[in-house]
Amino acid sequence: MFALLLFTSCENYLDVNTVDDQTNKPDFDALSPNAMLAGALNNYTSHQVGTLSTYGNRLAYVWGLNTGFTSNDPAWTYTYDSNSYPLAFENTFLFADNFQDILDKEAKFPHYEYHYGVAKVFKVMLMDYATALYGDVPYTEAFNSNIVSPKYDDDKLIVSDLFKQLDQAREYFAKGDADDAVVALNATDDIVFKGVNANWAKFINTIELKLLLRLTKTTDASLVAIRTARFAKLNVNQNFITADVTVNPGFTNGPTAARSPLFRLYGFNEALSDWQSANRSNAAGDYIVRLVNGTLNDANITSGVVDPRRPRMFGAIPAGVVGAGTFVGNVQGNFPLTEISRFGSFFTGRTGADANAANINGMTRDAFILLAAESKFLQAEAFQRGYLTGNAEAAFKSGITESFRFYSTPVGPQAVAVPILDAAAYIAATEAKNGLGWTGSANKINAIITQKYLALAQWHGIELYIDQQRTGFPVLPLPLGVLQTNRPNRLIYPTSEYASNSANVPNISSEEIFSVNAKTPYYLQ
Repeated sequence: MFALLLFTSCENYLDVNTVDDQTNKPDFDALSPNAMLAGALNNYTSHQVGTLSTYGNRLAYVWGLNTGFTSNDPAWTYTYDSNSYPLAFENTFLFADNFQDILDKEAKFPHYEYHYGVAKVFKVMLMDYATALYGDVPYTEAFNSNIVSPKYDDDKLIVSDLFKQLDQAREYFAKGDADDAVVALNATDDIVFKGVNANWAKFINTIELKLLLRLTKTTDASLVAIRTARFAKLNVNQNFITADVTVNPGFTNGPTAARSPLFRLYGFNEALSDWQSANRSNAAGDYIVRLVNGTLNDANITSGVVDPRRPRMFGAIPAGVVGAGTFVGNVQGNFPLTEISRFGSFFTGRTGADANAANINGMTRDAFILLAAESKFLQAEAFQRGYLTGNAEAAFKSGITESFRFYSTPVGPQAVAVPILDAAAYIAATEAKNGLGWTGSANKINAIITQKYLALAQWHGIELYIDQQRTGFPVLPLPLGVLQTNRPNRLIYPTSEYASNSANVPNISSEEIFSVNAKTPYYLQ
């Protein structure tokens, strides 16, 4: 069903624009898992920070249109069809198949247990996004090359199995520890933790925590039972990520395809002569700008505090333009004619003492797939809901502190020092503010998710969208002019599925994606 895209040597790890069906090559059977893992991890990273995060940032009102641009993107118009964000389906399965192809090597290469453990957890992450965005999807037959038209499985059954797959990932690491002949992970093939196995245990636990919190809204008895049982087990071993999880196989300041994915998408072009078009067309959303400006005050948020992270998220209006020095967001649904704040240099990574250093820093910068702040806010929510035993307030404030630490970290190999942002002062200033501070928030989940929204905005946009759908926070306005009264609950399957797997793919109408029904993803039922 799916082409295989992976790379087999260091010089090819970075070429994510090359689709190469390795299974048709005569030497494919000879490829060992360590020759395949880095390419698969890099592809996943580009998918998360690109397609998935872009869609999430738009739906979560972090981004809007820049001045001078018009668009019929469904994220602005809510006019969805089978051509809407097809890569959210196609590449999710393509890259999941990368990891499945590694797992399929076990019989021939039995001593790569650690590599199989990594492949398991990333396949789980991709299938989690598939079910969260589409509901029922191919699963049991999806990765069998002998089945060209795989059946669609119930998303509730898929999600149940994903937790079993995480246990199997843990088992692979345990087997590796007991195998004298095991092939160790190293910095070449493990481009995430560079072979530090203890970090993989923390990562698997953190991913499980995230998947369990997907189930907070569900009323399905089988999923509630899983949530209860798995949280009880996780409560005994609260060993979660404590540092930002990054990916860097050796991003270079060479061709575009070899650059860090954020710079590749939102930095300078191949010739380093101008910004990429995605940088020019995307800009700050009105909601988040009002939030960081301290001007958002409603029944859910009492602001009044300028967020010190603001200039590292977005750029101020430049000199010589009306509104110079201020931060302005686009009201979604508008085609702006006046200046809108663009991406901050911290986000694109283009920071440095001069233009050359700034480009090098952006091109070679680490990519981020899970921030330490996200781990802390996940724990805070689990503590507050009573799923885990712990201090929700402490975890909440630790999440804010981690976000300020992240935004105070210099960028790239030629980085220049940046002023340290004072997390303690911000926490004190917002303490009594509804929706932002712990003491002032009657609904603690509102405060946790809103601060998580601020910490992850731009960096992990798809999580913001899923969080908003399952918790209702932050309470976001809809784009101007849309006819619907709520955000879409899912995407429509892509045209490629209706063309190649018509006997199995469910028919989804544009109306059905805005209501809760049998086709709505499991976490909203």
